[in-house]
Amino acid sequence: MSFFGPEKDKERLLSASRTLYDCVYMFISSTNTIFRMLNQFLGTEFAILTVRESLSIKENLQLLGSALKEMQEAVELKDQDIQQIVSFPLYSKIILPSASTDDKIRLVRDIYGQYKGVFTNLCGPISVVLMKHGNLPGQVDAVVRELLNNPAISLRVGDLLLTHEEIAKALPEPNATSSQNKPSGTDKVRLQSVPSIFSITNFMRVCFRGQTSNVFELAADCLEEAVKILQPACENFQRTVKMAEDYVTLIIDKLQ
Repeated sequence: MSFFGPEKDKERLLSASRTLYDCVYMFISSTNTIFRMLNQFLGTEFAILTVRESLSIKENLQLLGSALKEMQEAVELKDQDIQQIVSFPLYSKIILPSASTDDKIRLVRDIYGQYKGVFTNLCGPISVVLMKHGNLPGQVDAVVRELLNNPAISLRVGDLLLTHEEIAKALPEPNATSSQNKPSGTDKVRLQSVPSIFSITNFMRVCFRGQTSNVFELAADCLEEAVKILQPACENFQRTVKMAEDYVTLIIDKLQ
């Protein structure tokens, strides 16, 4: 065992940090995809987002959530108009996640055939329906809530590309991240009963015993727990956006 700890812990730490980095960028990239689609087909003017590497994961996700809430308000207004026009059976088929490509083609043709004179282009209306029911801001808010007690959420995005030593040093104490969101009443009791994976007490105990290698093990555990939350959420977010992309592609290929 080397002074800086087992190589596997360093590799775990770097792998988890890179995964978190990629997830933040994928959230933003997927959001920009839907913003561009809505801007093109609905005439909206949603600003294209960028990852701010000098800000923390939490801050980037919060900025993303704010932009998505603005989008959600717009699509919900548009969706009300669409529901008044499109019959419920056809409307409900749009949001079926298990629809095959053939089913989607039939649905697009059915809607186009019945409402050809009403909608000049189906890309916008179908994207609106999918985004309204996809609830992207709710997905992002849920991720932030789940990560609040994990110190990794306070890491700056740019720090996720540092060396294992630098990442371990940059990782804040759990108390520093949770103090900004202090629970009260029953919530406080419930949170106190949950053990912290990256306990600062354990961290200090390891350091005083001279077992510096365990610092990387603890840091890796912390970031891997964040990955378990962020990565599935990111993949689900991408699937929601891809449904809209798939429909737009079918509409352009089959109807235009």
